[in-house]
Amino acid sequence: MKLSCDACKQECELQVSGPTDLKSAMPKGWRPRRIDGQVYNLCDVCGNISHFRGGLSAYLQDRLGLAKRVEFDWPENEDLSFWNPRLPEYSALREATKDKS
Repeated sequence: MKLSCDACKQECELQVSGPTDLKSAMPKGWRPRRIDGQVYNLCDVCGNISHFRGGLSAYLQDRLGLAKRVEFDWPENEDLSFWNPRLPEYSALREATKDKS
């Protein structure tokens, strides 16, 4: 099954082997976002939380053909899918600082 981002039209192939909900089948970082009462499937770049801080970004408004003032569901507070640590020592640092109880 193919899925495409409603904003940038990037496509990805979903591997589904049985009944599942779309959100759990989406690739890492992809999110369904409710904007002005409609659900849009957005890739990891277009669905980035930064597009929702301080109002909906001009980029998404333009790409989705939305009016300047829209209502949308706020992304999850713990949604850090936009942050991808690239330092190789990150996992070693995380392990070293993990609570050893």
